[in-house]
Amino acid sequence: MKLIKIMPDKVQIKSNNDQLGAMSINSAILAVDEERDVSLVCVITAITRNEEEQQFDNEGEPLELEATSTIECSIIGSLVNGIFAKAVDLYPATNVKIKQISKELFESMISDGDKAGFKLGTYVNYDCDAYIDGNKFFQRHSAILGNTGSGKSFTVASILEKLSVLKSANIVLFDLHGEYSDLSYVKKIKIGDGGLDFPMWFLSLKDIYGSLLKIKDETAPTQIAALRKAFYEARESDKSEDIPIAFNLDDMISELTNENESEIFSGEYYKTGDKAGMPKTTKGENNGKLTSVINLMKDKQIDKRYSFMNKPQPQRYLNEFISEIFDIVVKNVKVVDLSDVPSDMVPTIIAVTSKLIYRVQLQQDRKDLVPLCMICDEAHVYIPTSDFMLGASQRRLLDVFETIAKEGRKFGTSLMVISQRPSELNRTIMAQCANFIVLKMSNESDKEMIKSILPDGSKGMIDSVNLFRPGDCLVIGDSAKITFKIKIDLPSEQPNSSTIDTWDVWKEEKTINTDHLVFKLLNE
Repeated sequence: MKLIKIMPDKVQIKSNNDQLGAMSINSAILAVDEERDVSLVCVITAITRNEEEQQFDNEGEPLELEATSTIECSIIGSLVNGIFAKAVDLYPATNVKIKQISKELFESMISDGDKAGFKLGTYVNYDCDAYIDGNKFFQRHSAILGNTGSGKSFTVASILEKLSVLKSANIVLFDLHGEYSDLSYVKKIKIGDGGLDFPMWFLSLKDIYGSLLKIKDETAPTQIAALRKAFYEARESDKSEDIPIAFNLDDMISELTNENESEIFSGEYYKTGDKAGMPKTTKGENNGKLTSVINLMKDKQIDKRYSFMNKPQPQRYLNEFISEIFDIVVKNVKVVDLSDVPSDMVPTIIAVTSKLIYRVQLQQDRKDLVPLCMICDEAHVYIPTSDFMLGASQRRLLDVFETIAKEGRKFGTSLMVISQRPSELNRTIMAQCANFIVLKMSNESDKEMIKSILPDGSKGMIDSVNLFRPGDCLVIGDSAKITFKIKIDLPSEQPNSSTIDTWDVWKEEKTINTDHLVFKLLNE
């Protein structure tokens, strides 16, 4: 076999068809240069049959040509003393031998003694266990990416099951749709509608006017200045607005109302008439200019959907709320259920909660530090790419996760980002991820985005994921011993995310009773 082209991450080899044998796309092979003692571990990504120009002997008879093919491979590592390594120190010269990797050789390549981690599933091509290094997976940030219906929720549930048996695992999952809340091994922390309150004073002033009231910094300087004054008056504290200090919303509205109705003594008095002797006044600076913002706040007060943010709570409630999330004694996997939170407030509540628990995490002594992993489901909703036209409030929320992505590792805090649209995810955060679980993915822009942040040797393998079955994945990163297709273990308890068999349901005789549905609608 002849090595006809080699690059840092790819190799092309020309061989006769007999030598290729049963090798096919996605076959794992060794490209061996015995003279240089080099063994590259490669995955075949393309096979091209070579059409040689017909040649003739001196008598004009056609010569029998040897059928040849060119195989293109992605280099994923090398063998060092029989053990697989993702690094490549030496490359072959010109002549190489190709060896197909047997199951026995594959198992010996990835065998490194004790399994320090968890079993994710089974290597499809070799029918042997696929283990993930738990330290390397949770020390750094990670991402689980795939189309809708590709098995992301099942993958998360499979991982959570394995984490739940650890004595001091500290997992917080933000669940937008209540998919994981009913799993027996999780602690459900429901926000709103009979769950925990999330008082408005948890928010910074900028979150209140930017996210809750939808007031833009650049268009309403007068209202924002008045809000700032009322905010600090209601808190009765000059501490930074980023520090949650309890206050009553009625007090803040009262301060705004007084400002909206304020009058200033002109220095003169009425001389005649019914007001004789009374001081003359003129409208204050903000008189009549704050009516709209006061009405916005009152609307939020009477809107039942936001009642969980309007109930008065004392300062000690902050400790009670944080304790619920940090508690790992009863159950160490905590699911923050946001299914009843108005969609416009979900990103804000996730960001504010993440900021609070991260700041508490920073206060832990190093010797007593319990690492924390925050799992962000449907992350593209609240961790979007900066390519979008983000407003000031959205930018502030995004800053929370960028800070955790950049600094969290030093303080035992990691992110696990889950999304069906990686091309819409924040690039800074994705670039900080060291491990990727990639499931079935068909969208080319999503695949290109993943390729742009992956090591060179893994890029060619991404092209094959559009043909994956649900539950098939590639694990790319330092937590996986080797990158080959894995069939993920099904969790014993399944999340509430299964696809509805629409055709089968339609075949059955059904009725839709709208009475209770309309009642629920009117009483939201």
